[in-house]
Amino acid sequence: MPHPEEYDVVVLGSGEAGKYLAWTLAKKGMKAVVIERKYIGGSCPNIACMPSKNIIHSAKVASYFWRSREFGITKDNTQINMPGVRDRKRRMVDGHWLGAGRS
Repeated sequence: MPHPEEYDVVVLGSGEAGKYLAWTLAKKGMKAVVIERKYIGGSCPNIACMPSKNIIHSAKVASYFWRSREFGITKDNTQINMPGVRDRKRRMVDGHWLGAGRS
C-alpha cells in the first residue's frame, strides 16, 4: 500500500479565501493542499460574479444599440444572438483561467 501524503495544512475550497490562504502558507514553506469539489477558483469566476457581469454588459450594449437614434445612429433588423452572448461569457471564463496559468 502506498504511503499517504502528509500536509501541514488542508484547505477546503478554492475560492478567494482558500486560494490566498494556500498560496500564503506555501510561500512560508508549509506544504498545503487545496480540496475543491466542483469550481476551481470558487463560484465567482465560474458561474457568479464575472459571468453575470459579462452578460449584463452585453445587455447594456444592446440597450445602447436599441437607443442608437438618441446618439445619431440608425440601424435596421435588430436582434440578439443569445448563443453568441453565452459563448462570449464562456470565452471570458476560460480566458480567466488561461491567464492565471491554468492549463
